[in-house]
Amino acid sequence: MTIRPLTEISEFEECLQLQREIWGMADIDLIPARSYAVQTHIGGLVLGAFDEDRLIGFVNATPGIRDGMSYWHSLTLAVAPDHWKMGIGSQLKLAQRDQARQRGIRLIQWTFDPLQSKNAYFNVQKLGVILRRYYVNLYGRMTSKLNEGLDTDRVIAEWWIDHPRHSPEGDVRRVYIPSDIQTLKKQSLKSAQDVQQRVRGQFLQNLQDDYFVAGFERKEEWSEYLFASGASRVCPTS
Repeated sequence: MTIRPLTEISEFEECLQLQREIWGMADIDLIPARSYAVQTHIGGLVLGAFDEDRLIGFVNATPGIRDGMSYWHSLTLAVAPDHWKMGIGSQLKLAQRDQARQRGIRLIQWTFDPLQSKNAYFNVQKLGVILRRYYVNLYGRMTSKLNEGLDTDRVIAEWWIDHPRHSPEGDVRRVYIPSDIQTLKKQSLKSAQDVQQRVRGQFLQNLQDDYFVAGFERKEEWSEYLFASGASRVCPTS
């Protein structure tokens, strides 16, 4: 496998096709090829993973600024379904981190659904991100099957690439989520909606109390976010 920056419009069109293959969304919800072209010209990055000549995954980022500090906002991490569970997502994120360091970027951030336990485990436990922002129904209605029936609540993953990993210590608070929200949705959409309302309220209360997510434990039926105190002190505000 080879990972390299993408620069050609034909490569960006392959990214568009890979989005269709993975998420099955209507085109209105997909990132168009021209957006990738813009990102590469304004200080962002699109990295592709190739199996010989086939694009099997990509990650992209666009520059942002918040409170006077520049950072990368990573919009998409995609891996072809027949290459899942092969560590390609991790390799793409680590390559993105290396590129950020070369360009003097200290922070990479992105959004994800807090009810998706696999994503939470990958982001919090494997990469070491922290979570201290929660947005209610951030994207409104989407055509993706993954979001069907639920609001598009999102948390912000902050990846401070030169900071040591944070461990939940002392007064740790826990927020439970199902290990597989999609299975719960199939069994009872109302139960999944109730879980989302509970998790939303607990997240917002913990963040208001100056707690942040510093760990995640994945279990067979239920997984747990681990909140530590000191959200306003743990890293520079982003």
